[in-house]
Amino acid sequence: MKDFGLDDVWRLKNPTKRDYTFFSAVHKTFSRIDFFLLNNSIAHKVTTKIHPIIISDHAPISLSLQTDSIPKPPQTWRLNISLLKDPEFDRVIRSEWADFLKNNDSVDLSPSLLWETGKAVIRGKIISYSSYKKKKDLQTEKEIEEKIKQLTENYAINPSDQLWSELQNAKLNLDNILSKKTEFLLQQLRYNDFEHNNKSGKFLANQLQRNKEKSFITAIQDPSGKYTQSPQEINQIFYNYYQSLYSAAANPNMEDIHNFLNNLNMPKLTSNYRDILDAPLTMKELQCALDSMPAGKAPGPDGFPAEFLKHFWSMLAPLFFRTVTEIKNNGYISPHMNTAAIKLLLKPDKDPTLPSSYRPLSLINTDIKIISKALASRLEKIIPSIIHSDQTGFINGRHSTNNIRRLLNLISLTQRHNKEAIVMSLDAEKAFDKVNWSFLFAVLHKFGFGESFIQWVSALYNSPKATVTTNGITSQSFSLQRGTRQGCPLSPLLFAIFIEPLATAVRQNTDIKGICALESEHKINLYADDILLYLQEPKTSVKEVINLITTFSCLSDYSINWSKSIILPLTDNSWNPAVQNSHYSFPTGNIRYLGINISSKLSELVHLNFTPLLDKVCDDLRRWNNLPISLLGRIATVKMKILPKINYLFSMIPFKPTSKWFQSLDSAIGKFYSKNKKAKISLTTLQKNKSEGGLEAPNFMYYYLSNQIQYLTKWIHPHEEYNSWLELEQLDCNQIKISDLPCITSALKHHSCFKNPMIASTLSAWWKALEITGSQLKPSILSPIWHNPDFANNKIALYFSTWAERGVTHLHHLLDDNTFRTYINLFQTFEIRNGNFLQYLQVKKTITSRIPSLQTTLQPTD
Repeated sequence: MKDFGLDDVWRLKNPTKRDYTFFSAVHKTFSRIDFFLLNNSIAHKVTTKIHPIIISDHAPISLSLQTDSIPKPPQTWRLNISLLKDPEFDRVIRSEWADFLKNNDSVDLSPSLLWETGKAVIRGKIISYSSYKKKKDLQTEKEIEEKIKQLTENYAINPSDQLWSELQNAKLNLDNILSKKTEFLLQQLRYNDFEHNNKSGKFLANQLQRNKEKSFITAIQDPSGKYTQSPQEINQIFYNYYQSLYSAAANPNMEDIHNFLNNLNMPKLTSNYRDILDAPLTMKELQCALDSMPAGKAPGPDGFPAEFLKHFWSMLAPLFFRTVTEIKNNGYISPHMNTAAIKLLLKPDKDPTLPSSYRPLSLINTDIKIISKALASRLEKIIPSIIHSDQTGFINGRHSTNNIRRLLNLISLTQRHNKEAIVMSLDAEKAFDKVNWSFLFAVLHKFGFGESFIQWVSALYNSPKATVTTNGITSQSFSLQRGTRQGCPLSPLLFAIFIEPLATAVRQNTDIKGICALESEHKINLYADDILLYLQEPKTSVKEVINLITTFSCLSDYSINWSKSIILPLTDNSWNPAVQNSHYSFPTGNIRYLGINISSKLSELVHLNFTPLLDKVCDDLRRWNNLPISLLGRIATVKMKILPKINYLFSMIPFKPTSKWFQSLDSAIGKFYSKNKKAKISLTTLQKNKSEGGLEAPNFMYYYLSNQIQYLTKWIHPHEEYNSWLELEQLDCNQIKISDLPCITSALKHHSCFKNPMIASTLSAWWKALEITGSQLKPSILSPIWHNPDFANNKIALYFSTWAERGVTHLHHLLDDNTFRTYINLFQTFEIRNGNFLQYLQVKKTITSRIPSLQTTLQPTD
């Protein structure tokens, strides 16, 4: 130790004192084997202490370091929710609230003012109660610690069974007190499930995190590029940054906004929907909004989390409902109530010294979130009727998988027909933070929203304020003049409404040429602010896109970072902006959309996405291998941390990873389960159901197959949400209906539909699943008759248009009680005119030759 300049700091501070950090219950001996080693140059700045041996056979040791930094700023108050379990606390708060209303409530007093005052009074009472309880608990804790210390010393000198029993009882009492303190600390750290370390919970997740979300910012650059490490200066830089970001740019001309919107053909809310949105908020809606809020979330500036309002809802609801009614009538929310605290989260792979690298999370007061959530619950049921299916972000019933499926189908279609086309990925600059409110309200009117709902939105956005917190320092408040707050339940829906005119303008602009397929033209996909454009005649289309977005930006404050927007040519003859000296950057092989690396060569998707994920998974498993986690905990780890990432790729990318990829994944996970030792239980056994002696460990091949098979249900049960890609896949099926594909055997491999890689992957997964389950795909009553390669004569499939037009399309139409209909029965039942007996014989012979016994083989495959 001396060679490295290290010293045992406790011995330096206590050269002659004797104390112990370890007790051996087996040998009944004490020793000191736990200590801090420090560089002796800073030993004078520290103090150290050995605490009583309480929980384990080791004593806790602590070290305090005195630094020359500024004093720690005061912490923002937030409720210790463990108090809600204290019956005395419940009684005190209810009594205090009743007294407050009795002494202050009157018809002349504003409910909003009374509500805000009441929160302040209750907050003060909670602080007072907590302080009293903390002092009392500390005193009890000190007394027990002193007793433990004395008993330990006595036992070390003169051990006896009585002293041992007293010592264990004292430790048990102290352990109960410390457990309550630990519960609060875990709540502060959001480790609410700390007792479930073998289950998929937050405690296990935090054990596995290599880089926890760090809120401490060590250094930041000011606008001139100068670095500072001063906590006050860092906070001031962020204050200036967000004050500028949320300040409105030059107000757009309202006449220009109306002219832009009036040129767009946009849907209107029905009168029924408008009445639903305009109806007064009810007590039931407010309670449902509160009940839907998850526990463990950080509260807003007032410090009251959702748990507090849930616990005391019956007590608080009457005044809160009056407050909501007053806000609606006046169209105004008090600044204290409508102030948010901005917390910062560093974005992945961003420079931590740049203010723009942080994502602002707005912590909004729970009472405001209740109102916003209630309004959002109404709006989310209605918004699909006015927002085009091109937008899938935050719209109920719509999924990002449709965006990727559509993109891949368009790439495949373009390349098979050698069309000159590009995909353009737009990079929006702070899209949610730059929403111009004047433009937003104009769009709400354009969609036909009623005045009552618009008044609610106006109240929420009329006088909002925010503070920004960095390194424990909270700035002064500043006004928000634009943007939708990330953290507000209404925010994503309002943004979808705000951006829809741009998408509509793209669709309706005839100078912007999309990729055509039959009678459809595909131009745009959106997931919130992530936009993809599909363009033919790209040289002129891109120019028109620039002009359109420039106009839209002047009206809405929405802006695109053109230097980061990427063009992906889909074919070799597509427009190359790099060659033609365009100011657009030419992609280096792929674009990244919704977390998926996309290449113009679909064959590269597996390597671009699954290979790096496997490397990351193997790296994580190696790091976690030495953690003290049981086999059950390790399976939970894989389910919680590995499975979602892999399952996301399975759901997005239809192409199957190689067998070697699956083998490598299973090998790495198997080693993790067995802690790099010889496995006592095979991976196959672990993957079985518990009823079969397994532990239900994930079988990743099955997850891949199930993700692909889900598209069968979308083929069979089409929905408007799927139309954008479903019609593209139907186009490749020619005369066969895509909904009939699951009922046709692998003879489909020779059909033109199999040239579509998405269809091929889905069908291959379906056939593999049937093979695994021991099922056999064979003709059934659901099998199509026409164009079915299973029913072909000399490789020519059956098709008689007269029959098909009269509704004879599937095998069950030819049967009567599982018996082939007679010629007369068939033609009379379906009123087939000009029936041809030779056609009947041909159909009957072809089908019966493929099916030995109709009676036993024409039931649908399970």
